[in-house]
Amino acid sequence: MKDEPMVGETIEQVTRRMAKRASESRRVVTTTFNDVSITANPDSDPLLMVNEYFAEVNRRHQRWEASPEGQRVLAERAEAQRRAEAAAAEGIKPFTVTNVTKWNTWVKFNKDPYGAACVRYAARWANLMEARMATGTKLVDIAKEVSHEADLEGITGFMYGAAVSMLATCWVHGEELRIWHNLKTQIGNEGEKANKEQGAVLDPALLVIGQ
Repeated sequence: MKDEPMVGETIEQVTRRMAKRASESRRVVTTTFNDVSITANPDSDPLLMVNEYFAEVNRRHQRWEASPEGQRVLAERAEAQRRAEAAAAEGIKPFTVTNVTKWNTWVKFNKDPYGAACVRYAARWANLMEARMATGTKLVDIAKEVSHEADLEGITGFMYGAAVSMLATCWVHGEELRIWHNLKTQIGNEGEKANKEQGAVLDPALLVIGQ
């Protein structure tokens, strides 16, 4: 007899139902939960079924960790963690701030790990762009590439958007960055419209429904 887990169910809920069905029908009940096959006999204990499930999950994880793919991924994660910790320890990179009061406000009210990472990313990005632009390179030609180069701490889309907003108000090239960002982010012509409004920055996670 086949059992189908419902969306949002826990393994405990599934095994209890399976054990009950197996006991009442006196038949074997099977299912697949997170790619793990589970079987309930008429006398199965739901708690033991849960323990067996997690034991199998752990066995699979250990096999993956020992595999070449697992070793590669774990090494990449460790390196990413090392870079993130080094970037955090390095602190806020210097860049040409045109509105010191505004920038200091951003820094003051973003002391939590997430907010502080936003501030560090914005400063690091501006610092790297300034270094490139000092050699004659245009912002529009390097902003995207350098945005990735500056991402040492695992920046989210929201953090990226926050960095653009901060730099738009505080950086010597902030207005140019804002205009570039809005045009790059737009799906239709919303970036062009935003560029006509003082300080408007498009959310990088735009969603368009319909025409």
